[in-house]
Amino acid sequence: MASDFIKEKIKEKPVNKKKLLARFLNTVFLAAVFGVVAAFCYYFTLQGIRTVRGNELVNVNEINIPADDEGISDNSAKEQQTVSGDSKEKEETVQAADDENNERKADSYSRTVINNITNKMEMTPESYEKLYAALHESAVDAERALVTVTGSVSNKDWFDNTYENSSNGAGLIIDENGRELMILTDKAVTEGAETVSVTFCDGESADARIVKVDSNTGLETVGVELTDISDETMEKIATAKLGNSSYASLVGTPVIAIGNPLGIKGSEAFGLITSNMNEEQMTDLNTHLLTTDIYGSSNASGVIINYSGNVLGIITNRYSEADTENMITAYAISDMKNLIERLANGRDEIYMGIYGIDVTDEAVKDYGVPKGAYVTGTIAGSPAMAAGIQSGDIIIKMDDKEILNFGDYTRALGELKPEDEVNVTVERYSKGEYQEMVFEVEVSVI
Repeated sequence: MASDFIKEKIKEKPVNKKKLLARFLNTVFLAAVFGVVAAFCYYFTLQGIRTVRGNELVNVNEINIPADDEGISDNSAKEQQTVSGDSKEKEETVQAADDENNERKADSYSRTVINNITNKMEMTPESYEKLYAALHESAVDAERALVTVTGSVSNKDWFDNTYENSSNGAGLIIDENGRELMILTDKAVTEGAETVSVTFCDGESADARIVKVDSNTGLETVGVELTDISDETMEKIATAKLGNSSYASLVGTPVIAIGNPLGIKGSEAFGLITSNMNEEQMTDLNTHLLTTDIYGSSNASGVIINYSGNVLGIITNRYSEADTENMITAYAISDMKNLIERLANGRDEIYMGIYGIDVTDEAVKDYGVPKGAYVTGTIAGSPAMAAGIQSGDIIIKMDDKEILNFGDYTRALGELKPEDEVNVTVERYSKGEYQEMVFEVEVSVI
């Protein structure tokens, strides 16, 4: 046919293997680059947010609160330094009264101190003046670690004029993490505030932000950017020295209330610790309350320190009795250290939903009760109740951590993360004997 000449066969274009290989290698390269970038981002997220201070890159570091020192109490250590006498005898007699022999030595030492004061020292008005001047100097030095935290909110009056309402309270400098200075205060100061600021001991002020709040105690941390604090102020302020409030002999210890104990900024008051045996049960946390004979304000805030300047308690107004409502009361600092560390690092409040107490040595000895954390109650709908833990159970282990008291339970719980699953081993009384049971609990956050 005449039209045959226009027929043609279309062939497929041959595959260019070199180009295909180049594209494949390019894709692999880009994927590798993406993976490396993602890995670096992940690494630096875990290591902490990096920020620039001047020309220097600074890591955000974990804040660690040291545990109580074993042995000599803060009060005994101070007595060693200030009371004359044979040093070897004093070292032997101010050891913690862990046994009957040490108790006798401590009693003997106390009598020696009293005799030195009553028999060898003639007190005159000038002596008292010098004494209180020295105590004031101790308070002033400790006040370098205190700030005034102010929470402010703006409102308008009937004439559309803007005015500012503010509340303030004392704050305690915990530590800095490389980016921010962390300060402990009461959440009542900043509740509902639009802006938060901090005023340091030299009068300098800086903006602050709320970092983390604890629902049990009402304490919170606020952070101030280090770049917002002058070098001069950084030289004048100090990190708080946290003492040891776990000694039974703490009752009778002379203390100073500083911060706002009288409801006035910078006020001071002197007195004694009158009790440390009152224990407040909270959700997943117990804390001892220190009572004093110091008459303060119903809006008191701040801390109580010993004469060495070590913080023994955080002032709280939540648990005052009706007949002693103006007496200064404080959270015992030894019970607060783990909580303060969590708040300072902005960690979530891990929740299992248990109320409990310690199993006493007497109960172990006289009734054969296992040593551990005795559950007095569980909160309805809590992870503990959902798992099957109930009143009367005694927690003796969490995963592989031995639990000897309720404090051990609180510390073990604080090491977990939200939605972690933990095996809780309990002893449950059934049919005349204690039987071991294990519950798997998935913790949550409040």
